[in-house]
Amino acid sequence: MEFRRKQQEFYLSGLGREITVSYPSYDVEPSWNEWHVLMLLHYMDMADGTPLSSELITFGELKEGMVRGGGFDRKCENVIRTVIGKKEPEKVRKACTELGAEFIPSKADLCAVFKPFPRYPVTFNIWFADEELEGSGRMLLNANAEHYLSVEDAVTAGELILEELTRRLSS
Repeated sequence: MEFRRKQQEFYLSGLGREITVSYPSYDVEPSWNEWHVLMLLHYMDMADGTPLSSELITFGELKEGMVRGGGFDRKCENVIRTVIGKKEPEKVRKACTELGAEFIPSKADLCAVFKPFPRYPVTFNIWFADEELEGSGRMLLNANAEHYLSVEDAVTAGELILEELTRRLSS
């Protein structure tokens, strides 16, 4: 008796790129750093198809997210205040578009929704700096995000979005 493994591929879209995951090797194309690959594999393992909620939460509000998620919330607010919120709105909009963001009406100056993975929206609200106020904002998750990623992976996804945005804004 002979056993053969058939190579299969899974295709995902996220952050403005097409991603292919080969099974059983779990090779990812285009290549990502190992933490981002691990996050993707966790997503593929955890995603249970739970519908999206209409409620948004901070990373700190995730289950067991007080320390790691709360720390990321503060980091994100700092990056918005010191970097992103000081940029020209059209330059930020362009960088968000390059990452596949959709823009939705909001009370914020700019509200961009990123989709690093299917059914995993990350909402980014930004108020740009002016002569009276510093820039400010928040990155928010869908209230059902825990059905798709752990708090550690959620923070990794958030950091990936921040890194990609700041990289595009500094060039």
